[in-house]
Amino acid sequence: MSSDDRLDLEFAYTTYQDSCRDIYSPHYYCRRPVGHDDVHAAGFGPDRLRWDHQRDHLPHKVVEQQS
Repeated sequence: MSSDDRLDLEFAYTTYQDSCRDIYSPHYYCRRPVGHDDVHAAGFGPDRLRWDHQRDHLPHKVVEQQS
């Protein structure tokens, strides 16, 4: 199984609430489960992005706004 196939499965079975949500850009945030090992990842197919967490800063997370 390729790493892309494994990420597709992680994304499919990880709810939004249980995802890491570290922000890469306003359009991409990590869809891997909270506490995952290795790099952050977002997107599907040719639009998939991977990025390393920078140890010297806290994750920037997508936060749901309360109305």
